[in-house]
Amino acid sequence: TWNQKIGQPVYAFGYPASAHPDGDKPFTGVTPKWCYGKTFAAAPAAAFKAEAQIGLKCSMTAGSSGGPWILKYSNTKRLGYINGVTSLIGDADANGRIDFSTSAYFDSETYAIYKAAANLWSGKIVAADGDFVTKA
Repeated sequence: TWNQKIGQPVYAFGYPASAHPDGDKPFTGVTPKWCYGKTFAAAPAAAFKAEAQIGLKCSMTAGSSGGPWILKYSNTKRLGYINGVTSLIGDADANGRIDFSTSAYFDSETYAIYKAAANLWSGKIVAADGDFVTKA
């Protein structure tokens, strides 16, 4: 979903694997983890060319990148609306522990890119025998 108000609760899912900056390594990268909370406007990260960002309090470390942020998620139905994907993580209070994640804000431009890509079928990536298919 796109153009949603900031401040709505979302679930963020991922497979964090790396240690916190202080060296503690609570995650294995094998077990799925989640964070839940309200999004907030995050500062742009110029070094990553990340301009319109939303944030979420979350302790998942590196390895959780690309994990979905789901708005109006129903645990019983396992349905919701993708409202972001984890792209950056950080330590806001400088205590050596990851405490937030960010995602690009999904706006009308994001939707236009999604619609354009949805019409460009690239074919199967996995064959019937389970091997990956490559195009020459």
